[in-house]
Amino acid sequence: MGRHLSNPQCYTLRMKNLRTSSTGNLLRLGLDPKLIPSEKLFYWLVQPRHPVWASDDPLANMFIEAMLTGEPVEFIYVGGSKPGNPRRVNVSLVFQHEPQGRIYVSGYCPERSSNRVFALDLIMVIHAWN
Repeated sequence: MGRHLSNPQCYTLRMKNLRTSSTGNLLRLGLDPKLIPSEKLFYWLVQPRHPVWASDDPLANMFIEAMLTGEPVEFIYVGGSKPGNPRRVNVSLVFQHEPQGRIYVSGYCPERSSNRVFALDLIMVIHAWN
């Protein structure tokens, strides 16, 4: 067993020092460390996104229809940084990472002026478009 694993406190300290030095290097290069995703988020982002074109879930089908027609959708999202707030999104993709996995809705959110991703199971109320 390597020395760094034999003493968990030493290993934790080294990891903290590594993060601190990485942050310093990013700042020296003029990069904002807050713009770099965490390792967990990075691995989630790079997973393949398999489009969902039809579903047994009526809510998923409403988002698929919105994706195909280009109509915006309004809904209440109970996840994210503002749980329970209404969201308005122009849906660009309904997808899954795995064939029987969680369904996600991706699209442009004018309120945030950016593309956002929402887990379908955290969408509670949907308002039909005009």
